[in-house]
Amino acid sequence: MKKRLSLGIVVALSLALAFGGVIGCGAKPAPKPAETTPPAATDVAKKGPTIKISSKTFTEAALLGTMSLQYLKGLGYPVENKMGLGELAVIRPALTSGQIDLYWEYTGTGVINLMEHAPVFEAEESYKLIKEWDAKNNIVWLDYAPLDDTYGIVVRGDVAEKYKLKTISDYVALANKGEGLKFIGFPEWEGRADGLPSFEKTYGFKMPKADYVNVAMGLNYETLAAKKGDLALAFTTEPRIITDKLVMLVDDKKAFPVYNAAPVVRKAIVDAYPTLAADLKKLSSLLDTKTITELNRQADVEKKSVEEVSTTFLKSKGLLK
Repeated sequence: MKKRLSLGIVVALSLALAFGGVIGCGAKPAPKPAETTPPAATDVAKKGPTIKISSKTFTEAALLGTMSLQYLKGLGYPVENKMGLGELAVIRPALTSGQIDLYWEYTGTGVINLMEHAPVFEAEESYKLIKEWDAKNNIVWLDYAPLDDTYGIVVRGDVAEKYKLKTISDYVALANKGEGLKFIGFPEWEGRADGLPSFEKTYGFKMPKADYVNVAMGLNYETLAAKKGDLALAFTTEPRIITDKLVMLVDDKKAFPVYNAAPVVRKAIVDAYPTLAADLKKLSSLLDTKTITELNRQADVEKKSVEEVSTTFLKSKGLLK
């Protein structure tokens, strides 16, 4: 999906990223943003330090950062564009050192990769853990968005209709009956403690080896489209869920950790602008999983620039003049 390799992969990749490697959670590189940003709205300019706003490099992160930049600029905040700085190993030190002031991070990434805590499966619990932990670093996690960019199980539409599949438990019941549905996964996921073993434990079943199809990450959608599999491990905000008309099964027993996106900001900036948290909540509250998936689709599939997608969305919601 354009995204961060979350769920433990970021830890393994962080050293590589620090030496210049750039990859995201099933991610394509973000489309190059336009050179200019839309003019600020006519709100009275706010006095205070310039807010240096950045992002990771994948499409979804670029969208979140660009929306924040355009929206806050329109409200009269002094902002500086530092988009696309890098992944976790690069952007996090930039935040804590004051090279940047704001970017969007995922609660699961904070809990698992920064705190080195066990995965958490409830949104509010995950958010509170990382918010309280990061306070000692003078980093403020503002209210998180409803969007949850985590793993999920998708099914081809014809398979979902044939077997009346709505939840992961529906699939597991069929697997336990020996139905023989082919499940497409990644080699990395098969062997990790927070991958297939955890999935099997949560749902109380054993994946039949004959039913498991291992493909390289990113080929899961092509494999589904070619009907060489029936279900696949996917990412919940991947635009191909829309374009390929796939059905995302409900994770009814919560096998996958939550990854809600939230603006993370240096405390000095929050203190300087008492209205910042409330203003950004107006934006984050609009960004659920369905919405961000559609915005990702416009950028990744329709090849619109991140800035165009951001501007159109903000104007449609009355957040930008």
